[in-house]
Amino acid sequence: MSISIVFWQMVTMFILILVGMICSRIGLVKESEEPVLSKLVVNLFNPMLLLSSVMSTGDRPEGKTLGMAALVAVATYLAFILISRATARFFSDDADERKMYQMMFNYGNVGFIGIPLVKAVYGSGPLIYVAVYVILFNILIYTYGVFTLEEGRERKKFEWADLKNVVNMGTIASVLALLIFFLEIPVPSFLNATATYLGNCVTPIALMIIGFYLSRASFSEVFFSKRIHVFSFVKLLVLPAIAVFLLKQLNLPDTVMGVSVLMISMPVGNMSVSLANQYGVKSDVCSQAIIVTTLFSVLTIPLVVSLI
Repeated sequence: MSISIVFWQMVTMFILILVGMICSRIGLVKESEEPVLSKLVVNLFNPMLLLSSVMSTGDRPEGKTLGMAALVAVATYLAFILISRATARFFSDDADERKMYQMMFNYGNVGFIGIPLVKAVYGSGPLIYVAVYVILFNILIYTYGVFTLEEGRERKKFEWADLKNVVNMGTIASVLALLIFFLEIPVPSFLNATATYLGNCVTPIALMIIGFYLSRASFSEVFFSKRIHVFSFVKLLVLPAIAVFLLKQLNLPDTVMGVSVLMISMPVGNMSVSLANQYGVKSDVCSQAIIVTTLFSVLTIPLVVSLI
């Protein structure tokens, strides 16, 4: 994986974020309209991009390499969970903020940034690896993530209905993609073309949505937070660098190695804020981290890739 390709791709993505900021600032897109675009990305464009990645047989990876990627993904999330529980208390004495630091470590932006970045660098084929991360992300954030947010409080009685959020369009599309991949289900070319056209909408719209959010941020408040800077350094550089060293010992295929490193290097995702608000946990520190890590990732991801 060429560092120059990744760097210029991150620059391109940063420009698209700036376009979103400008559109929001000048009122071309109103704040009330942004949720509609987010729903389209989450429930239509991203799922179609994942499905289109396995509908074409030209660049499909082998099942063995997918198994390797899945094992790395599981190990990655387990490591993040252990590290976050061990280190969150060093970032804050506030109970809610400690919970949010755990969420920030565990749940990166594998959807809005991870999917378009992998597609830009590797093409559609390796997106099947990303599908594994999407499945794990959804399962974990709606189970262990909810447990984290409710920890220390009196919990309501568990009901299976509480897990209904695990079944969403991202999870469904990921499972369907895996089924198409393993069962080698033939897909008519017109359906493949339709999914591809819809999936191609992901990159510009998803990144512009991040720009919409950043346009309303108070940058002076955000960038004077030393704790956020330390967290960003650990999240975006230290942990990915350690991961690169460990993954190199496994002699993984180049694409599995590259995609895994990109997923580990993702900035903080915004789903944690939505869940925290739902469960009454203060999420200001996570909102700040989303801004800082997203902007810093333009530089840190190419730096991490240079270590491979």
